[in-house]
Amino acid sequence: MNRHTRWPDKHVFLFSLVAVLVSTRPAVAQEDSLRSTQGSLLAADLRTGIRDAGVLLASPQHFSQSQWLAATAAVGGTAALFIVDDPIRSFAGRNHSKAGDLLFGIGRQYGDATYAISFSGMLYLGGLIFKDEDVRETGLTLCESLAFAGLVTSVVKSVVGRSRPYAEEGAFKYRGFQFKAATTALPSGHSTVAFAVSSVLASRLKSSSWSAVLYSLATLTALSRVYHDDHWTSDSFLGSAIGLSVGLAVTNLHDEQKPQTELRVVPTLGGLRAELRF
Repeated sequence: MNRHTRWPDKHVFLFSLVAVLVSTRPAVAQEDSLRSTQGSLLAADLRTGIRDAGVLLASPQHFSQSQWLAATAAVGGTAALFIVDDPIRSFAGRNHSKAGDLLFGIGRQYGDATYAISFSGMLYLGGLIFKDEDVRETGLTLCESLAFAGLVTSVVKSVVGRSRPYAEEGAFKYRGFQFKAATTALPSGHSTVAFAVSSVLASRLKSSSWSAVLYSLATLTALSRVYHDDHWTSDSFLGSAIGLSVGLAVTNLHDEQKPQTELRVVPTLGGLRAELRF
């Protein structure tokens, strides 16, 4: 089976997904964005991205116990999977089929960084041009998540320098400080991209049905990397953990930065007074 099968209709999926997301999003008030110019919005979003990068960089200093446990589980789970990397690779290699090629081909495309970045940029520019705050915010959150998660994955890849399965050097060949594709297996970039995208979209759409579809696609991407012999299982696991954690962290940051409107009724000597706080 050709590991690099071409998919001529990949753009159809990309544009269709944009259309569905725009049509199914909840309606929101857009008065503020209508009063803002595109230039000021771009400048504000750039500042937001820089601020979010700083917050995420410093976030380990403020991790809660549960966050440290999650980080430990991600690292520990990756290490535990080292033991079964070779057997799982052998199993996947023995179980190729036309149906598997088609199914896992979809997963590979879903985790393709080129299409993920294009999709995010389309959402952001669409929201900016048409003054749709919700769509623009979704695009911005996706762009940040992909950038931050991609940076983490790229650094770890190069520092660890693990050989990919198809290099036939075994699951425990590490060189350190590598930049070639064949020696930068850990973690999986496709898995990182897929889970970053799915975690952001699932959080923004707030639909159990969409969440099931999105996380299933991300999981399919992670499995496809093993099926296509591009990554070890532990590579996919760690990449998925990075994409998921960064995607959720960026989404939470954006949710926290939204202005909150609060209506309070305060008793006074003369009766009651209503206060609207922003």
